[in-house]
Amino acid sequence: MWFSPISPPSLVTFSLILETILAKPFVHLVYTENSTCLDFKAVPACFGPALPPMGFTGYLVEALPTNACHPIEAPPDSNRTQLGFIVLIRRYDCPFGIKVLHAQQAGYRGAIIHNLYSDLLVSMAVEVQEIRDQISIPSLFIGGTAAKFLRRQIHAEKVIKVTTVVPRGYYNPCGGNVEFSLWDPARHYVQFWPGYCTQQMIIKFLQEFGFLILLGTGFSILTFIGWVKWRQRNCGIRVKTFRSGDHYDLCVICMADYEAGDQLKILPCGHAYHNTCINTWLLIQPRGGKTCPICKQKINVAI
Repeated sequence: MWFSPISPPSLVTFSLILETILAKPFVHLVYTENSTCLDFKAVPACFGPALPPMGFTGYLVEALPTNACHPIEAPPDSNRTQLGFIVLIRRYDCPFGIKVLHAQQAGYRGAIIHNLYSDLLVSMAVEVQEIRDQISIPSLFIGGTAAKFLRRQIHAEKVIKVTTVVPRGYYNPCGGNVEFSLWDPARHYVQFWPGYCTQQMIIKFLQEFGFLILLGTGFSILTFIGWVKWRQRNCGIRVKTFRSGDHYDLCVICMADYEAGDQLKILPCGHAYHNTCINTWLLIQPRGGKTCPICKQKINVAI
């Protein structure tokens, strides 16, 4: 750990810094049952081992006593012990380290401590080095709403399966000998990612409809480009240099044939005139009544 022995007042200050600044949701706690998938934001503790990159899965049971301030009951016997058990513990009454240590001594592979009266997430820290050195299981902190749902499921089904999902780019500023800035927002970008269940829903949707979405997007882009070109061609005066072979033959204002190199102006209606001829024509017409000499279509584009 990167902590060093410090005085009690400093420990209080350090704990407040952890709670107010580092309490960011770095991982997701996922509950799945049949077609139900729910995920909850969670914060890893600043003690014990780091979460494995692939997360871990276990059957969740509630601690007895619920605050785990004293030794708690061992996990139930089950033929599904290859996954192991994770214990749900209530906050308050004693330090976080004591709760997790009791969970470890009872035989749980992980501990989840939940808030009691709010969904505020805090970073759990242990100030006593002796206790910190004994803890060898990972632990998380979750909000009160998530805990209420999980407790209802536990009471209804006896045991439920939960999984911790570690997003790509996971970073726990409490673990390892890592130097970091408490005010560096780049370290907390994971909190803006969608939850695990939302990600899975998006992936499934793209797998089923991705080709149609891509096809529709491409068609929309081509349609928009075509519309812009049509708009440019039909809704503005264009300047063109006449070349031999162009389909424009005669300027009806001066009655002269076009010659290679002449500068023409093409009105929105498609009729072409010598640049100087149409400029003079439009200048002598009323400001609100400028029209094409041939078709009399109103021209709203300034020359």
